[in-house]
Amino acid sequence: LINTTTMKLEQFMGVHDVPSYAILSHTWGNGEVTLQDFINLKVAVLEKGFAKIEHTCRQARQNGIGYAWVDTCCIDKTSSAELTEAINSMFWLYASSVVCYAYLSDLDPKGDLDAENPSSQFARSRWFRRGWTLQELIAPKIVEFYDRDWTFRGTKADLSRAVSAVTGIDGDALCDSSALPQISVARRMSWAAGRETSRLEDIAYSLLGIFDVNMPMLYGEGEKAFIRLQEEIAKETNDLTLFAWQAVKSNPENDGQSTSQKYRGILATSPAEFANSGDVVPRSDHRFNEEFVMTNKGLRINADLAKGSGGDYILILNCFRQGQAEQNIGIYLKHHGASVYARDKPKEFAVAAEWKTMSHAKRIYITKNINQAISASVDRVRRHAIRCRHGFDNGSITVARPENLWDAQNKLYLTEGLSSFGGILYFKQDSYDTFFMIACAMSDSEAPWAMFLEETEMKQISPALASPSRVFQLPKNIMGSKKIFFDKERQPTRFSISISLEEGTGDIEPMYCIDIEADADQDFLPSFMDFAEERMRKLRAKRQT
Repeated sequence: LINTTTMKLEQFMGVHDVPSYAILSHTWGNGEVTLQDFINLKVAVLEKGFAKIEHTCRQARQNGIGYAWVDTCCIDKTSSAELTEAINSMFWLYASSVVCYAYLSDLDPKGDLDAENPSSQFARSRWFRRGWTLQELIAPKIVEFYDRDWTFRGTKADLSRAVSAVTGIDGDALCDSSALPQISVARRMSWAAGRETSRLEDIAYSLLGIFDVNMPMLYGEGEKAFIRLQEEIAKETNDLTLFAWQAVKSNPENDGQSTSQKYRGILATSPAEFANSGDVVPRSDHRFNEEFVMTNKGLRINADLAKGSGGDYILILNCFRQGQAEQNIGIYLKHHGASVYARDKPKEFAVAAEWKTMSHAKRIYITKNINQAISASVDRVRRHAIRCRHGFDNGSITVARPENLWDAQNKLYLTEGLSSFGGILYFKQDSYDTFFMIACAMSDSEAPWAMFLEETEMKQISPALASPSRVFQLPKNIMGSKKIFFDKERQPTRFSISISLEEGTGDIEPMYCIDIEADADQDFLPSFMDFAEERMRKLRAKRQT
């Protein structure tokens, strides 16, 4: 801390030993005084930035405060350890101050303070556009605004309406930073959407206190810093509005992501993507949301997915826009691997009064971050998928094993990257009481195949249901490409099953398609009684054996 009388630096080790102090909030410029400069006041006074330090100390003395803290000269920026400690404790440093002097160097003494007027000097001040000044505004209990000539213009409390208008920050949070946890993650992120920092990483580091998280500083990591920030936030809260962002044109220095990228990961690339989320509020206490956790496979969550209109899925975020409580917000997802999803249509929210969810909640993974190259490969995972094509419209597939490779919305198995695959389906056609039980498989050594299974042979089928790779071990005598089924009127119909390669066109990848169709010639079919008698004869013979 700077002794405001002697203008000398003094060090205090224990938190409880720190005396009352004032703190400066400002925007950096040329000629700032470093710690090394300040040790020699004869050198420090020659720097342009010394005037800010001098005025801070003078104002503190006038307020009866013996010490002051200024970020330019009170942190040894040559020490990465001290810099990391200072940045992680920055919110606390401002919150613990007696008063914060906000110096607006571009506000004329006669500048208009009407923040609701976008052209006013106050609203256009550079101080409101800098990343670091966000927490410097919220954390202190008392903030005093000073213009270019160090003329007092009012306190945060006096100007709360004007400050809220220019920043979008809730009045409750401006008055009391302890209200921050009650405000949605998306809304807090939106406050930083239009702010800038000199270094790309600082846009993440400057938000640590807003979300009450800590992390090491790794200058040089670029946009990964903001990814890490979101990961840390996810460890502390299960507020699903963390994922309520919309893609915007990105910084040219980034990893090639932009609004033209078809698929994205679950995490945003910068606060700018929360610019339209300032009015997003949780529908209920987020503490009762499903647990989610970030893994090396992506975000893991047990989700009740809803069906989208274009073959995609919707993750419901349990939130809505203020004033539109009847409209639920969700995000579009694309299934592209073993229970793995990517964010689809990242520029949009899915919005509806109500969605029909899938049959049950299931564990899914949503890829954390996707670059342009990975995005381009997402659709290619459907290459050589096994798809249920003709004959599956008038009914539903109630069971699909293995479940993690099954894309229920598009009725296909994702097999890309697998050397072999085996699966079993239960298809319930609307006109029939019985299930069509189907086995399908493919491997490097044999062509893809699909067969009807004899449902009475569950003892032999069950191991393959538990472990679909055992489909290859099913006895041939319980499988067939043709099978007789009786409808609800007890009328028999013989069906055929086949699988063939459907060549891809345009963005559509080639797939293996399973077709079920009734045979044209049904004249030879037995009556239901003949069929039932033959079935009973086989069962009796089996029991005797």
